[in-house]
Amino acid sequence: MKKILTLILASMALSLPMTAQAAEDKPSSTPITLDAHTENSKPNPTVLRTPIRISVEAWYDASTNIISIRYYGEATGEVKLYRDGQLIDNSSEINTIFYVSESGFYTIEINAESWSATGSIDIR
Repeated sequence: MKKILTLILASMALSLPMTAQAAEDKPSSTPITLDAHTENSKPNPTVLRTPIRISVEAWYDASTNIISIRYYGEATGEVKLYRDGQLIDNSSEINTIFYVSESGFYTIEINAESWSATGSIDIR
């Protein structure tokens, strides 16, 4: 019984530092909250009981200074990146990355065929 207990304790002691190292190796990504809105062009839009979920994500990685935007669907659109209210970059594809070199208040604006989304992050 002592051998089994010793074996369990030894395996836990060896795996604990590996778990701590793996947690430190994760990239320092920060999610950017995007507010998405559908644009209904019908003259009498119907009321939806549940909001439509648009699967678009934006992340800022502090270690590489990259803002990445990922859309899980099929749509064409344009993405604009503003710093302190001034347009600094844009992309004609929704799935894109932007390299950020300066600190400031960044705003992302995504315009697709039937929806739009905005989000912001303060990088210091």
